[in-house]
Amino acid sequence: MNTDRTRGAQLGDPAPQSHPYVPPPGTHHSPTQTVTAGDNSKITQKNTSLKFSIPVVGPLLSLAYTHPLAAGLMAVVLVGGGGAAVSAALPDSSPAPSTSLVRGFVMERSDGGKGAVGYDFTHSPPVVADSGTDALYVQSGFLMSTNGKLASWSSSEVPTAEGCRKAVAEHPTREAAVSVTYVMCYLDRNGDPGYISVTGADDKSVTIDTAHLG
Repeated sequence: MNTDRTRGAQLGDPAPQSHPYVPPPGTHHSPTQTVTAGDNSKITQKNTSLKFSIPVVGPLLSLAYTHPLAAGLMAVVLVGGGGAAVSAALPDSSPAPSTSLVRGFVMERSDGGKGAVGYDFTHSPPVVADSGTDALYVQSGFLMSTNGKLASWSSSEVPTAEGCRKAVAEHPTREAAVSVTYVMCYLDRNGDPGYISVTGADDKSVTIDTAHLG
């Protein structure tokens, strides 16, 4: 009777030699990797890599610094990314408009025989508006607003941001009469209030002072 049996490792047996596998040059890395532990057990690891573009890391770190909750969420992304590339797009924020008074700005007057020149009052001083952009323009004896967010300022007091917002909300119009000393309120494309004071007028143009209201 054959009594030979496969015997397990015994005390005093030489330690098994480890022969780690090194892939030849040019070989792609496997998505998994097997590691032999000291007790000859094998552990399979998953190779992961997390990629961040430089423009994304900075905003993430800044956000984490100011918002503890965001810091925790970012930690989850960093640990559990699983090799996915992370990208983020932060919304653009519109800068606060300048409240400096612009004096002597000249708006070309249209008599109806040619296209009116529209002005974008989001900028300070105003600029000629692009096609399709909400604008203010002068036609005949009126200041016109394409978005209807214009109102006459009837008070003798200097316009305020709150007062102009209220005037436009309660008495919005698309046109206001142009006459020297007349004052009008408007809301620009970003919803910021401002006022226009007519200081001069002739057959070809209207001269105004204007400013945003903080």
